[in-house]
Amino acid sequence: MQIENVHLLIVEDNPRYLNELLDWLDDFGYRQILSATSAKEAKEKLSDPFDVIIADMRMENDDSGFAVMDEVKARNLSSVVIILTANDTVKDCRTAFKKGAWDYISKSMRGNVFEALHESIKEAITYFNRWGNVHNEQWIDENLASLEREYFGQYIAVINKTVIESADTEAALQQRIEERKLRRFLTTIRKIGDLRPISELVKFPESSRLEFKSTYQWDVRQNCKNKDLKFSVLKTIAAFLNSEGGTLIIGVEDDGNIFGLEKDFSVMSKGNPDRFERDVMQLIKENIGAKFTQFVTVRFERVEGKDICAVEVRKSAPAFMKGKNGIEFYIRSGNASEPLDVKNLNDYL
Repeated sequence: MQIENVHLLIVEDNPRYLNELLDWLDDFGYRQILSATSAKEAKEKLSDPFDVIIADMRMENDDSGFAVMDEVKARNLSSVVIILTANDTVKDCRTAFKKGAWDYISKSMRGNVFEALHESIKEAITYFNRWGNVHNEQWIDENLASLEREYFGQYIAVINKTVIESADTEAALQQRIEERKLRRFLTTIRKIGDLRPISELVKFPESSRLEFKSTYQWDVRQNCKNKDLKFSVLKTIAAFLNSEGGTLIIGVEDDGNIFGLEKDFSVMSKGNPDRFERDVMQLIKENIGAKFTQFVTVRFERVEGKDICAVEVRKSAPAFMKGKNGIEFYIRSGNASEPLDVKNLNDYL
C-alpha cells in the first residue's frame, strides 16, 4: 500500500495543532485524509473505511481517545489506531495497548513528533501488508472445527477474531468486502475446508474417504423408483460421520462412468438440485438426527453435461442410524461401509 493510498482519520480538537498535523501529513505524501474534532464526530465518520486512525486522548472527555478505540472494536473495523496525546501517562499507555492500539505517541516527545508519527504509520502498513493479521490466523486455527461446521467449503473474512462475511468464492467475498467499504489490509481471508471440483474427484478410485453411487433412489435394474436405495446412501453418510469424514458422489458408477441425476430428478416433485438437497438433508434428520446436518454439505456440478451431487461429510460424534433392522452403527473399512455389532461397537467407541 503506497502512502498516497493510505486512508487516514485524524481526531484532534485543537485547531492549531490539527492544521499543523495536516500540513506535515500532506508534506509526507498522504492524500486520503479526513478529520474530526471530537469523539462523537469521529464515530459518525467511521462509516467510511480508514486504514489508520490517529486520535487525541483528551478532548471533550478525558478518555475520548479510548472512546474512539472502543467504537472501532465494537464495529469490528479493520483500522489501526494510534494515540497521539499531550497528556501521556503510564496508566493511559498501558490501557491503550491493552485495547489494541498500534502505537502511543506523546506530543511532547523529544525530536519531531510528526516524523515519529509518519514512521509509525509506515511500520503499521508494512507489517500488515507483509504478515496480515496473525491474531486472526491463530483464532481461525484454534476454532477451525466450529468454523468447518458453519462455513465448510466457503471463503470467510475475519476482522478482530470475528467472521464478518462469507461467500462460496473468493471473488464473491472480495466483492462483498468492497461493498461494505472495508479496508483489506487488516482483513484475513481464508477458505474453510478443501472442496475439490467433482470433475476431479470422479477420476479417483473409491477409498476410505470417497465413494460413488450411481443413483439416489432410482433402481437401474428394475427401471423404477426404489426408496430403499436411500438407505445405501444413508449408511455411507453415517460411516463417514463415524470415521474420518469423506465425500459421497451420487450420479457416478463404481467405475467412474457418469450416470447423472436425471432419473432421480424425474421421480421427485419438481425435481431439481434444490429439491434433491432438501431430500438428502431430511433423510439425515429423520434417520440419524438433526444435529448431524451441520456436518454435511451438499453441492452439485455438471460433469459431461450431467448433474452430479457430492455429499461432503465431516467427522462427528458417534452417529447411529435407523436402518431396516433397527438402530445401526456404521464405520468405513477400506472403501466400504460396514456395520458393527454390539461387542465391536463397544471396542470401537
